[in-house]
Amino acid sequence: MNVTSIYYLHEIGGKKNQEDYIWPVPGTALPENKIFIICDGVGGSENGEIASGMIAEYTSSILLQTPPANISLDYINSLLEAAKQNLINHAVAKGLNKDMATTFTLLVLFNDKAFIAWCGDSRVYHIRNGEILYKTSDHSLVNSLVKKGEITEEDALAHPQKHIILKAISGDDSIPEAEGHWINDLSTDDCFMLCTDGLLENITDDDLKILLAGNSLRKDVLIAIRQKCFGKTKDNYSMYLLQISLQEKPVALKPKKSNAVLWMALAAITVIAGGLFFFTRKDLSAEQLQAPIIKHDSVIAPATVIIKKDTNIQPDKNVVPDSEIINKEEGEERKIIPAPLPETKHITDPVKKTDSLAKHSKPQK
Repeated sequence: MNVTSIYYLHEIGGKKNQEDYIWPVPGTALPENKIFIICDGVGGSENGEIASGMIAEYTSSILLQTPPANISLDYINSLLEAAKQNLINHAVAKGLNKDMATTFTLLVLFNDKAFIAWCGDSRVYHIRNGEILYKTSDHSLVNSLVKKGEITEEDALAHPQKHIILKAISGDDSIPEAEGHWINDLSTDDCFMLCTDGLLENITDDDLKILLAGNSLRKDVLIAIRQKCFGKTKDNYSMYLLQISLQEKPVALKPKKSNAVLWMALAAITVIAGGLFFFTRKDLSAEQLQAPIIKHDSVIAPATVIIKKDTNIQPDKNVVPDSEIINKEEGEERKIIPAPLPETKHITDPVKKTDSLAKHSKPQK
């Protein structure tokens, strides 16, 4: 499997600071990369940007050393537990509040399969020719209400509690509980998109179906997505958009065996050329036969390859860049309601969880 196209966004949007983290870091992803991670620091907790960065960097560093055959959901959750302990140790060493958290999304590509893991409301999509074959299910309050049939998906988009998530990788005593999914049916030109919920404020599933129809992923898709979010999204918004190919590299053709006639023709040409060189050489002067002098200062060094961020859109002159937009009416920041939840398997002391809820809550602005 090869990654044939890689596009990304990593924008501050209407927030004061960037709490999203994408890995590989912006501008460094290559076709050889098979591991992609996006984390979104929870806005209702302190130091969300520290949590997102440390969880992404820790998990990626271990996964780069992990044989693909060893990857499983249990393995990812154990890895997230270790990453969480590393985050807590860092907070203690730096005197930081351990009340920090992040969402987590992971895509691993190898051979002709893909593995997806997620925790929180950041998403991963698998799309083929405009058809959404799979998308992760948000660990959020509104999505749990949709599953129960209490509200519709349209209601969820404008629900006053849409920023409340039910799972995250946090610095408290909760156990990381990511979900996982294997995709065994892959095809050349399939697309994957990892994104934070900020991107989904203005990009719908119908938008993705239209933009990703066809077999070619072009830069104008990235431009269209960014223009839909530019100046409108209150949150940070980030994504990786990839296209893959399962086609193997072409095999070099072996040269055909030369026949006797061809060998004789080559021999005759060699003899004639040698004779011409011998008689012509006698007329050359000693100066003409002198070996050429190569000047070192005439050698041209190859050009340096610079990978630039692929979001250099020129907005309308009257539009303020995203990095300068601070929306004073951002609305309620995202908060975490830890387990126990309707879909959570592990049930712990409800009194303890109630205390944790109060700790993670942030008053509405």
